[in-house]
Amino acid sequence: MKTIGKLSAMLFLAVSLLAACEPQEARKPPDKVSVQLRWVHQAQFAGFYLAQERGYYAKENIKVALIEGGPGIDNIEKVVTGGADFAVGGPESILLQCSQGKPVVAIAAIYRRSPVVFAAMANSGIERPTDFLGKRIALAGVIELELQFKAMLNKLGLDINQVKVVPHSYDLTRLREGKVDGMGLYSIGGVIRLRQAGYQVNLIWPGDYGIHMYGYTVITTDRMIAENPDLVTRFLRATLLGWHEAIEDTEAAVTITLKYAREKDSELQTRMMEVSVPLIHTGEDRIGWMRSGIWASTHQILLEQGLLEGPLYPDQVYTMEFLQKIYGEKK
Repeated sequence: MKTIGKLSAMLFLAVSLLAACEPQEARKPPDKVSVQLRWVHQAQFAGFYLAQERGYYAKENIKVALIEGGPGIDNIEKVVTGGADFAVGGPESILLQCSQGKPVVAIAAIYRRSPVVFAAMANSGIERPTDFLGKRIALAGVIELELQFKAMLNKLGLDINQVKVVPHSYDLTRLREGKVDGMGLYSIGGVIRLRQAGYQVNLIWPGDYGIHMYGYTVITTDRMIAENPDLVTRFLRATLLGWHEAIEDTEAAVTITLKYAREKDSELQTRMMEVSVPLIHTGEDRIGWMRSGIWASTHQILLEQGLLEGPLYPDQVYTMEFLQKIYGEKK
């Protein structure tokens, strides 16, 4: 974690110097910014909470409102329609929306590895993708689950028509009671809950079969980037600093998360944070960094599955401009 510590110090110094350069009496009123989260308040958004509670947004002269997500909330649409300035969204949804002409752009990938996993009970006999053939798998209705499951089977030359894909829900009793044989889950959510309840599960990871996608990314609009790039830079710099510190000190991250979380379950939030760390800090690049190859492969998967509504180049949906500016690196 020494490298992460140095990066946090560098980002903190940058934030502090910017705040110190402007005399207090000359400072403008803070820019008001709203962030639409992808789900309800919980540890998967810990970096935002740390940036808020430790004053990193304030040091950038930004007043941030963190808007809780949940069922039925289209977080990307909220940004497109002006209901939020930034949002947390999945890469597949960003590509789909862009193919429909929606002006959204990813500026950082927080979860650089997807938390999507396919689960079966330990006594089910399902241990690898081939074991899903002829079985009932709860996936339908959740784009990232369907997308990665089909891509995994395609990669292995398996016929998706030999799997009975049924509607997904977050009711884990269906899996525990054998009403479905497998289920698409998130390692930072449903898997933790099953194990907390004492159940043993077999996990099949798409990444083990060559399917590599980002998880949650930070997005904004073309208009925000064009009209207020300085605000985008300041917001992202403070956010990344919050995430660096969340990775460095998961205990503090959980403590701060519990101020926001609906579920005041310290064990749950701690485990969620622990599972998130290797998905965020992969050791390959800096936190938030994006690679063209991952976007291109996600785009290709959507093409293969006939989901894109119009022509689209993968590099249209993300920009490295702000990450490069903050980290001082070239693409």
